[in-house]
Amino acid sequence: MRKAIHRLFKQMLAEHREPGKLAWAVGLGLFIGTLPLYGLHFPICMGIAWLLRLNKVTVYLAANISNPLVAPLLVAAGIAIGEFVRFGTWRGLDMGQSDAFLDKVWLLTGQVPDLFLSCLIGDALLGAALGLLIGPIVLFWARRRARQAAA
Repeated sequence: MRKAIHRLFKQMLAEHREPGKLAWAVGLGLFIGTLPLYGLHFPICMGIAWLLRLNKVTVYLAANISNPLVAPLLVAAGIAIGEFVRFGTWRGLDMGQSDAFLDKVWLLTGQVPDLFLSCLIGDALLGAALGLLIGPIVLFWARRRARQAAA
């Protein structure tokens, strides 16, 4: 059993290792990881990687940008960007708003809370920007590494 698991893990690391696919895997992983869908990142990553034939391990590792150290920054930036997109102005968060926000969250009446919607919009834009920025860097690095390995 241990050998089978080891073989499966090695296969997962080795699949779809072309430079272009690695760049797409990192870009999509960053996009997925910034979305405020905590707890769903793993199945989303596996499904998208399987559908697009990308390296599953790479997609999931890139999605781990939303770790406990970085997630608060991503959420704050996502809310700020989402508020700007929705209302056209940069609106700061006030601690007095947090009580009203928590009341909305606990007493949902079928509507998506305003801050979650702003966070979802902002994080999607932030994730797309990160993916478009880091993806080409990974593509350059992977091509360079492939050339060095071939030489």
